[in-house]
Amino acid sequence: MAQGKKPVSHHTLNELPQSTRVRYFRHMLISSGTLPDIDVRLNDLELRTKALIGSLPPAHAAIITRYFNWEILRRLRRRPVGQPISAGVVNTRTAEIRKIVAFLAWLDNHGQPLAALEQVTLDHYLSRRDRHKTLASFLNWAVRNRIMARLRVPRKQPSPPPAPIPEDVVWDKVDGLLNDEATPLPSRIIGLLLLVFAQPIRDSVRLRREDVHRNGEVASLKFGSTPIELPAPITDLLRRHLDETRARQPYVGEPSGWLFDGTMPHQHTSEGGVALHLARHGIHAREMKRARLDQLAQVLPASIVADVTGVTVETALRHAINTSATRGIYPELRASEHGQFDAHE
Repeated sequence: MAQGKKPVSHHTLNELPQSTRVRYFRHMLISSGTLPDIDVRLNDLELRTKALIGSLPPAHAAIITRYFNWEILRRLRRRPVGQPISAGVVNTRTAEIRKIVAFLAWLDNHGQPLAALEQVTLDHYLSRRDRHKTLASFLNWAVRNRIMARLRVPRKQPSPPPAPIPEDVVWDKVDGLLNDEATPLPSRIIGLLLLVFAQPIRDSVRLRREDVHRNGEVASLKFGSTPIELPAPITDLLRRHLDETRARQPYVGEPSGWLFDGTMPHQHTSEGGVALHLARHGIHAREMKRARLDQLAQVLPASIVADVTGVTVETALRHAINTSATRGIYPELRASEHGQFDAHE
């Protein structure tokens, strides 16, 4: 195998949990064409839920099976072709099922079947627990399917908006990613796309190699409707990444085509893994995306913010209103002589 990422050794595989080893070999068999191409993580979610349902009392198992098949699974299968679910989605949906299982078990312990659930009992349960939307979704589904009578589910009070992140803090994070050789290169590039262009991690990990357009020393990516020229420091890191990965051979068969390959054959890098790397820099994706959109909305018309970042014009307008922004001019992104970014009007 060519230099670059080394295959997982037998010694390393033997040290991994059995479920991880099963997923790895399943990816290998799918990439080689031995097994049909399936969404592996969706399959994992189905197997995980089936095992959980098997441990439940028959009445609870019947309800959870219906809810999982016709509410959760049906929605997940509507995802666009070529966009498999992430590990985070699997963990979130599993946690949701467990919340519902815990609720049904609590009802049993208090002699209250779901079909006869009363408002006072529901209020008593919610008063001691986080009013997560999972339970509201489940109860609304149960009402629609005539499993229980309609009840009022108190909404969780919205959290106060976080304090705005100053622009100089964002650019300090940019400097940190540009210079931190200890952080994996893919996570650094994805983090820079987040900080500069407000790109969600979930979108960046799904970039394909053909999404990168190069013209001499210039590289561009298309986030919205128009390709955006990347600043020189990001282009340099991207060029390094492409050079380092070009010589790598695929595990089996043709190359995956992902810009950022994952540890599993023919899978892109993990959204959760990138988020973990960025969190060590104090970069939390949702907060930073919101902050960067706020900053862009203060100096750009909403239509241009939408064109540059790929958000809707309505979203861009909302950020402009939230920041009391007026129509500004396009900020120039330039690299200083020290390889740092500056933003100015």
